[in-house]
Amino acid sequence: MNAADYWNIFMDTGAPEAYMAYTRALRMEESHVSDDQGTGASGHGLQ
Repeated sequence: MNAADYWNIFMDTGAPEAYMAYTRALRMEESHVSDDQGTGASGHGLQ
């Protein structure tokens, strides 16, 4: 499950444990994102 799935469970149930699972999943997703923006990154070329 990803963060959005946990958020949907929280919104449906209001369960605090679902919110905690959401925040853990969100941190994991954010920490595993590459810093490489690839071609067209902001600050490169025309904007």
